Amino acid sequence: MIFKSPLPPIQVPKTGLIQYLFNSRKFTTPENKVLFIDVETKKTLTFRQTKENILRFAAGLQDKCGFKKDDILAIYAPNQYDYIIPMLGTIVAGGTISLLNPNYNKTELECYLKMTKPKVLIAFQSNIKVALEAGEKAGILPQDIFVFGEASIEGVQPYTKYLLTDRMATLIEYTEEEAKDSVALLCLSSGTTGKSKAVMLTHTNLTTSFEQHFETYKYCLYPENHRSLGILPFYHILGLYAVLNETFYHGIPLYVLQKFDFSLFCETIQKEKITRLYLAPPIILRLSNHTALDNYNMSSLEIVHYGAAPVSKELDQKVKDRLKKPVLRQLYGLSEVGLITYVGMVANDKGMQSKIVNEEGKEVGYNESGEIWLKGPNVMKGYLNNLAATAECIDSDGYFHTGDIAVIDNDDNVYIVDRIKELIKYNGFQVPPAELEAHLLESPLVADCAVIGVYDEKKVTELPRAYVVLAPDVEASIDTEIMIMKFVADRVVAYKRLHSVFFLKEIPKTTSGKILRKKLLNILAA
Repeated sequence: MIFKSPLPPIQVPKTGLIQYLFNSRKFTTPENKVLFIDVETKKTLTFRQTKENILRFAAGLQDKCGFKKDDILAIYAPNQYDYIIPMLGTIVAGGTISLLNPNYNKTELECYLKMTKPKVLIAFQSNIKVALEAGEKAGILPQDIFVFGEASIEGVQPYTKYLLTDRMATLIEYTEEEAKDSVALLCLSSGTTGKSKAVMLTHTNLTTSFEQHFETYKYCLYPENHRSLGILPFYHILGLYAVLNETFYHGIPLYVLQKFDFSLFCETIQKEKITRLYLAPPIILRLSNHTALDNYNMSSLEIVHYGAAPVSKELDQKVKDRLKKPVLRQLYGLSEVGLITYVGMVANDKGMQSKIVNEEGKEVGYNESGEIWLKGPNVMKGYLNNLAATAECIDSDGYFHTGDIAVIDNDDNVYIVDRIKELIKYNGFQVPPAELEAHLLESPLVADCAVIGVYDEKKVTELPRAYVVLAPDVEASIDTEIMIMKFVADRVVAYKRLHSVFFLKEIPKTTSGKILRKKLLNILAA
């Protein structure tokens, strides 16, 4: 069975990404409207300044770095109010932007630089030494490494002083076919089930994704009334979406935070009357249980989007109750499909079609579980220099095999059950970790958790084990372990019961909120 949205399909854009962002706008943004605001330094960029600096940056790349079409520039920095300048400036110059986690160590950074082979690297003050060392190993010339900010660091020039020239670059025109084939963005897959791969997203992949999401929200998107808060990392596809689509394309001001601080986060929402948020599950969890939330006025919030990892219905409702007013929308998407695939329902899946395929490779229908397969113009071109990995996940019919298990009910609601590779096999039964984690988070003893399968040679099967961060003032003891195991056992069938509980101070996760289950295995091995 093929699931499709009952709503009319979108019109797939036929231009390049920059033409789409600059010209094909749904709303008219005043040239002097402030769009990007640094919460801490109060520095700002208007719509006009942003466009002009993007074009000046592109010219600087071409004139001073010999940057040519299809060259790659990597950004290795935390959120910046001017992050969009080198990002879109690279694409104006005909290149591809590669977005990297600013917390990578030298070995990790060297690995990804060698994988993507950027010509230019822009880093940050705090990680410039790592950038220089890894850049040298990866063959990037020292004069092609720059930093954000206004001052030179370790002899490295700020891009604002060197690359923002007086000349403004001319936009490269793309035909419809060129837009479908030309790679605009490289983002790394999360790597929770293996080594990260560089996802190639074309101009059309991105513009299509933006069109899909706009059609979903067009009846509640009023730029003149909204303000957004940029707290998710911009190198992540969901954080990047808030920069490119809602802020630049739709003209919604974005208040930028370099890193998450709960007090500053809440203060900014209260002071700036933030209306829209994009969050990861760890922040959703904090909103559900942090007592300090009651000290802030969050009444300006109208809509809160979250994704990247499963959140239980109970936790969702708890946050709604605490925030009182806003609509919470749980999103499902992957870097490989440009961004968001489902917003709670298949009905929002405009321009795409999907299948649910069971373990036997058979397409199933409503209320039956299986892997999600997706097809549409926003599905990636493939993994960079990795034809084998691309062939493993995109079949001959063009369907991307997500590796995620889902059920679609009769009302077209989509429920993500778990990742295929993360399922625990207990005596032949499939035990979804996310289901057990959702139950654990309902317990007043538990602040955070993760569940994995631990192979038991004596029983010749995997056994579900929980790693738990206890709630404040709860003691780690055998009695606590027993109470937690009983709490779950009272809510699940026998084969899904926990067999052990480990206590940790923190659950290892990616910055987007996905649990790093391999690290839990390493903790076990230690």
